[in-house]
This record gives sequence, structure tokens and C-alpha cells, in this order.
Amino acid sequence: MSWGRYVMVLLHLVAMTLCLLAGSAQAGGEALRIPPPVTIPPGFSGMLSLQGHMEVLIDPSRALHLSDVLGEQATRQFQPLAGQELNLGYTRRAAWVRFAIRGSVGLQTALLSLKPNFVDIMDVYVGPYRPGVAAADFALFAMGDHKPLADAISGLDNVVALEPAPGETKLVYIRVATINSSLNLSSSLYSTDSHTLKSTLEALAYGFWFGGMAVLVTIQLVFYHFDRRASYLLLALSSVGAMLVYFGNLGLSRMLLFPEGGRYNDLFTGCSGWFGLFSGALMIASILETRRRAPVMYWIFMGAAATGLLGVPFVLLNRQLVFAPYGGIVIILAATLAMVQAIRSANEEGVGTRLHAAAFSILWLGLAITLSQRYSIASMPNWTAHSYAVSVLVQTLLLTGALAVRLRAAEAMNRIMSKQALIAAQAAEQRANVMVVEKTRQLAAAKKVAEEALRAELEAQQQQVRFMEVISHQYRTPLAAIRSNIDSVGLSLPAHDGANRSRLDRVRRAIARLVEILEINLTRSRLQGPSFQPALVRTSLRQIAAAAAARGRDLLRGPEIVLVIAPEAEGASVMADAEMLGIAIINLLENAAKFSALAGASPVVLSCSVEEGAVTIAVSDEGIGIPAGEIEGVLARSVRGSNAQSVEGSGMGLSLVSRIATAHGGKVVIDSVAGKGTTVRIILPILPAPSEEDRGILQRS
Repeated sequence: MSWGRYVMVLLHLVAMTLCLLAGSAQAGGEALRIPPPVTIPPGFSGMLSLQGHMEVLIDPSRALHLSDVLGEQATRQFQPLAGQELNLGYTRRAAWVRFAIRGSVGLQTALLSLKPNFVDIMDVYVGPYRPGVAAADFALFAMGDHKPLADAISGLDNVVALEPAPGETKLVYIRVATINSSLNLSSSLYSTDSHTLKSTLEALAYGFWFGGMAVLVTIQLVFYHFDRRASYLLLALSSVGAMLVYFGNLGLSRMLLFPEGGRYNDLFTGCSGWFGLFSGALMIASILETRRRAPVMYWIFMGAAATGLLGVPFVLLNRQLVFAPYGGIVIILAATLAMVQAIRSANEEGVGTRLHAAAFSILWLGLAITLSQRYSIASMPNWTAHSYAVSVLVQTLLLTGALAVRLRAAEAMNRIMSKQALIAAQAAEQRANVMVVEKTRQLAAAKKVAEEALRAELEAQQQQVRFMEVISHQYRTPLAAIRSNIDSVGLSLPAHDGANRSRLDRVRRAIARLVEILEINLTRSRLQGPSFQPALVRTSLRQIAAAAAARGRDLLRGPEIVLVIAPEAEGASVMADAEMLGIAIINLLENAAKFSALAGASPVVLSCSVEEGAVTIAVSDEGIGIPAGEIEGVLARSVRGSNAQSVEGSGMGLSLVSRIATAHGGKVVIDSVAGKGTTVRIILPILPAPSEEDRGILQRS
């Protein structure tokens, strides 16, 4: 065979082989129609975009497996994915995303980065692209926050290492589904060095955010320490709520608290979100003072806070997807109302309220962007979901600044008020000094008037005493002359002239009574005057009582005076001024005689007894008595019972008795019943039994 013919046969065999291969490839291509593969360039460094290379299949049943999506029917249902991100919002559907990657010269590694971290189920299947490929040819990388971190490359990222050989094409299928979160997927290819740099920068950004929020929370708590306003504490609580939300959404809770993922991590992230709504609503209501300024809005914010509490049971019952969309509506409504109210009151209190308006406007913008992305309202890249984090940081910074302005204004106001208070205090002190001078002058004048009045009263009392002394002296001389002449006449009368002798005896008694009246009134005047100083000596109680009874009988006309001395009082002694104490008893006898005469001729009883270590001198009558409500007042000077106004008297008697009893270390006790009589007791300390020497002195006295 010639060389030409040999070449022709060889070319024919090659052509037949190529045709067979083409036919086989065509049959397999129909079953595995794939998007254009992404080629890893030589010396790959940086990021490769997957835009235009990805397709998506929505699985409403959530029941499709890899073997199902590798079938011809499912393969034809894949649709091109606009961009390189999938966003279905809060949904019960699952989704399959696929793309192909081809190696170039040299072995290159591309790290597939899948975000966000809060997606519950994220299964990545990597297998070869060849005819008749089956599910068993794919390697599974189970990720998502329901899977443990044991085989993860990064705790802050879902990463799969793809290493296609030169010229080799690999298929990547990604199944994503959620249980308690929104369904989002952002896919990117990085070189190892670029992914390391990206992760480092992201970690720094997260650290800056958490550090800044922590500093602001500390400042807010310091403000609360110095000014116990609820708004400071609620702002700190709201800031902590935002930090907890991002602690879960960024995967930090899964990495640091729940490395096994699953149920407990879902509880943490879900409850953190609802706590953020609860604390944020309370914070807005407090800072904007809606209870005072906008009561209707206040109750709307309270309803938003209640919504935050209501969301927790849905998380606990694993029904977050049911209630979360409604919570999002409440969140954006509360943020909108907060912005409206803050703008309305922006100029009410200067810088502080303007900062409120800026803070809540920025928060609303960040929330609107984030919720639009998370709820798939608008097609936005995954990084826009961080708008809320940025807006929260700025809002917290502005609100903290507003609180600082308010605190500074309060301090300035306190300084002004302190200065005004100091000025007012100085003025008040000056007025007080003037008033003190004026009052001192008035008191001096009043003192002078009082001293003059006292001096006049003392002079009047002295004049009264001198008058009584003069009267007593002037009466004594003629009375003595009368008595002398009466006695002379008596001597001249015959012994049998009984009638005239009886008349002379009555005259003598009248003269004695008049002298007694003068002596008693003179003694009263002295006691009521400046010489009210008792000369206390040991005195027999019986002698004082007997002398007072005798003088009373000589002085008084009317009821009989009966003296009763108890056996135990026969030898009792007291420290007393006998004359002064006798006047007290005479006053009591005089009162008893006057008021007994109004009720009849019942006797007046003067009694002495010893009771409980004290002596009691009592004067009892059966007269008109004293009304019950007036007993305590009759001991005052010039006070008389209301039923004694028709009886002659000055009301000085009982007052003088009380003064004498007090001067002797005793007291006066009155028992009286209106219409039945009165008993007045002078109670004095008793002295021990006298010695033999004291008895001798008493007997001589």
C-alpha cells in the first residue's frame, strides 16, 4: 500500500472516530446542557465574576435531589440567572443554582465564596463534566448555618475550594433552602490570596462596627449614670439589640456560640431580630417624646414593641417564615413614622432635635434598602443588605450626640439656674438681713413696751400692797380703840346684864372678823405681788389645816366648815410656808362656801390624808360644781366656770392656789360634777417622820 493510500485510510478512520465522538457528545450535551463555563486564567489572582455563567431552577416542592436536577427534563428548566446573586426573600421554596468552571495551564485553585451566612441549608455539589455523569460522581460540601463548622475553611464565609485540572471542566450545583430566614445567595470566585485579603478587610470592618457600637453603648450608659433618663438606657438597649442581630447574621453566633449550627443558632438569630424591634420601638417612643408630643404615634410604637414580643413564639415554634414578613412591614412603618415625627419636630429644641431628624432619616434609608434586598422587592447586590448596619451605626452616633447636646444643655441650664439661685439667695440674704434689723428693732421696741408694762404692773402690785398695808394700819387703830372701849363697857356692865354682854361679844367677833379679812387680803396682795417666794420649813400638816379651818370659820358666814384628819395624817409633815399654804386653803374654803350657799346649806369638808407617799389637802362641797369641759381651764388666771358668772368673784382664787401648790413642789387636782359638787385637792410631797429634835422644834413652834 502506497503512502498516499495509507494516509487516506488513516484520515478516514480519524473522521469516523470524530463523528462517533461528536454524536456521543451531542447526545450527552442534550442531557447536560450547561451555561458557558468560567475559565480560570493562568496565574489567577483576584476575583472572577460569575455573571452570565449561572443558571437557576426554582423548586417549589423542596423535594428535588441532585439526581433529579441532572435529568434531561430538569436540565431544560434551568433559566439564566441575571447577575451573580439570587434573592427570593422569605419563601418556602428551594432553589438550585449551577455553573461550570474550566481549568487552564497549570493547576489553579479558585475559592467559591457563598453568602450570606444566615442561610439555613446550602449544599454544594462539585463533579466532572462528561457524558453520562451521575449524582454519585459529585462531591458534596454541606454548608449553611444548620451544619457544623468542622470542615469549614472560614467561619465568616461559606467557602468551597475548586481545583479543575488544565482543560478540565467541572460542574457546580448549589441547593439553597431556608427554614427561619430569607433566601439569598451571592456567589463569587476568589484566588486564595484575594480571599484572605477580603476576609481580613471584612473582619476589620466588622470589628470597627462592633467596636464603635460598643463605645457608643458605653457612652450611653455613662450618660444614664449622670442623668437617669429612660431615653439613655433605651438607646443603649436598642444599640445592643442591633449588635445581637448582626452578631447572628454575620455568622459570629454560629462560629463562637453554636459551632454545630442548627436549632439553637436559629433561636438566637430569630429572637435577636425581634428583640431589636422591641427595643428599637421603645427607644424611638422615648427619644422623640411621643407620649407628650404625639400620643397616637406613641401607641403605634407600643404596638410595634408588642409585635417584637409576639415574634418570639413564632421563632420558638419554628414558624419564623410565617410571621417575619409582617414583622418587616411593622419595622418599615415604625421607621417611617419615626422619620416623619423627627422631621416635624426638627426645629423645636435646636441642635438636638435636628440631629434626631437626621438620625431617623438615615435609619429609614438604610432599612428601606436592606428590606428591599432581603424581601426581594428590588434587584440589589448582597452587599446592600449591610445598609442597615451602616445606618444603625450613624443613627446611634447621631442620637448619642443629640443626648450629649441635651445633657450639655441641661448642665448649662443647671449652671444658669445655680447662678440665678445664688443671686436669689444673696438677694434673699440681704432681705433677711434687713428684716432681721427691722425685727430686732421691733423686738427691742416690744421688749421696751413689755418691760414698761411689767414695771407698771409691779408698781401697781406694790401700790396695792402698800394700799392694803395702809388700810390695815389705818383700820387697826380705830378697831383697837373700839375693842378697848367695848372691853371697858363690858367691865362696867352688871354681871346679870346678859343681853348687853351678848351684844358686846358679837361686836368683838365682828371686830376680829374684820381684822382677819384685812390680814388675809393683805397676805393675798403680797402673794400676788413681787414677793411670791415661799419660806419653806418643816411644818405639821395638822397645824396648817386646823389654823386654816379656824380662820375660815372666823372669816366666812354660811355653810359649816368640818375638819377631818385621817389617822395616818395626824403626824405628817410637809415643807411649807405655813402662811402661804394657809391662804391657799382659805381660798378653797371661801370658794366652797360661796358655791355651796347657792345649792343649800350643806357643810364644807376640809380633809387631810396620806396617799401613795404624798399628803393630800382636800376641800369638798356639794355646790353647783364645774362643767366637765371647763375643769382644766379654771386654774388659769381670771377664768371662772360658765355657771358661776352670777356669783361675785374675780377668778383669781384657783389660779393663786395653783401657783402656791407649784411653789411647794405639788399640784392641784380638781374633781367636779356640775350640779353635784366639787373636790379640790392640793397634793404635796410628804416628809419623813421627824427626829426627836425636830419634834421639839415643832412643839415649841
